[in-house]
Amino acid sequence: MLHLLREATGLDHESIVIACAVNVAAMRPLLLGADAPLHLVDVSEPPDEYRGSISRSGVAEITGLPRETVRRKINQLIEAGMLEEHGSGEVRPIRDLGNPQWQHIADAGFAAVQRYDRRLRSLNCKGICG
Repeated sequence: MLHLLREATGLDHESIVIACAVNVAAMRPLLLGADAPLHLVDVSEPPDEYRGSISRSGVAEITGLPRETVRRKINQLIEAGMLEEHGSGEVRPIRDLGNPQWQHIADAGFAAVQRYDRRLRSLNCKGICG
């Protein structure tokens, strides 16, 4: 997955990890919980009220990266147009799920996970799907 994202975006590994942590935080309200609006999962620009965000210190805690590194890299990702600042300094990805580049990355990532699962099963492991 890191290879796919690095190849598609040209970002360094730390920036990719940070962007992934921010994306997870933003997508959590859309995907989890009894009230998750699953009908919005395929919408290219989900409404703001269903999008989460995360603080820079939250990203540092999740990733284990130094706070200054996270602050600097998030600012670079904002300048590059990949993240946006929201509310009281929290960040989230821009609303661009319909972008063909992101769709390609998602499709390639899904295929990579499927290949990994098949390989594990061929080695008589339970695989990642149970």
